[in-house]
Amino acid sequence: MTERFNPVFLLEPVHSLTGEVTSWELLTRFKEKKATTTQRNPDREEHFFSLLSADEKWQLFLHQVENIIQLSQQGFNQVISVNVDRDIVAGIFADEVIQEKLASVALLRLEISAFFTSRFNSEDLLTLKGVAKITPAPLWLDNFGPGYSSLTMLDSGIFEIVKIDKAFFWQFSEDRTFDILLNHLNQLCRGVIVEGVENQHYVDLLAHKPIYGMQGYHWQSVYLDDLFA
Repeated sequence: MTERFNPVFLLEPVHSLTGEVTSWELLTRFKEKKATTTQRNPDREEHFFSLLSADEKWQLFLHQVENIIQLSQQGFNQVISVNVDRDIVAGIFADEVIQEKLASVALLRLEISAFFTSRFNSEDLLTLKGVAKITPAPLWLDNFGPGYSSLTMLDSGIFEIVKIDKAFFWQFSEDRTFDILLNHLNQLCRGVIVEGVENQHYVDLLAHKPIYGMQGYHWQSVYLDDLFA
């Protein structure tokens, strides 16, 4: 993949309120050549992503898509979301081959990184609408929360699913503000996933909320390679 880092792919499950896995998020764990551990560390992963060039991120994305295509060809049919940023979106626009590949995998979702919304403007909306037109892969909005996202973006109707930022959930999960937000978001998209569900207490808090799914360390991720026959 890259000469500097060795990627290992994980699938982190999203569970419904009844316990079934409804979808997965494809995550990348980086192992430095000198490192012996592969324990997931989101802060460490974010640091590595910040070191990748636009071309390296693009090559990583292509590798992720190829893996999902192979998994789909083996009969896997649960939804998988893949994180994309501005560099990757630019690559999608410029590459008809990847557009065709994205169109061939019905289970794929493109998860828009939070920084897309941190300075959201009309140009961003046009960009995302353009992505929605050239590929049938539905868009998911990640890390929705104060300082990250704009309701104006959601008003566009281009997002299938919205993921609530874990920090927002931890702070407001027992506050009426959280219920108000859930009700509003459900009017603007097809479902809400709550991130940061790390224990049974959080599961119980969400038991009767109008959400599509829950995601977090309460459930174990699986290695993508383990799913290949």
